[in-house]
Amino acid sequence: MTANSTWKKLEQRVCEQFGGRRNPLSGSNSQHGTSADCIQTAYPELYVEIKLRASFAHHTLFRSVVEEAAREQRIPILVTHEKYHAGSLVTLRLDDFLKLIAKPGGKKSESPCSV
Repeated sequence: MTANSTWKKLEQRVCEQFGGRRNPLSGSNSQHGTSADCIQTAYPELYVEIKLRASFAHHTLFRSVVEEAAREQRIPILVTHEKYHAGSLVTLRLDDFLKLIAKPGGKKSESPCSV
């Protein structure tokens, strides 16, 4: 079991990386017009949800992608797709993601690779 302070601190750190703050009442109790975990971010078009677990299957898959990408000095990205379901998911490191997207009024990083 994870202590409340552990996941709250994670949410706070991640929201700060998006230029926002943690939604203290995310979910159905939110009084901020959204149930997202992060509010008032530099990316209002993004709905940021943060989950903390002991393990995730895609994290295990991603580790091998990171190793292969490091050999080529490239940004690791894992794309997964479930049979018979629309859409695919992209998994990449948060730092790499933030480097790849331009901040409002800012520019993309010249070298987004952080392998």
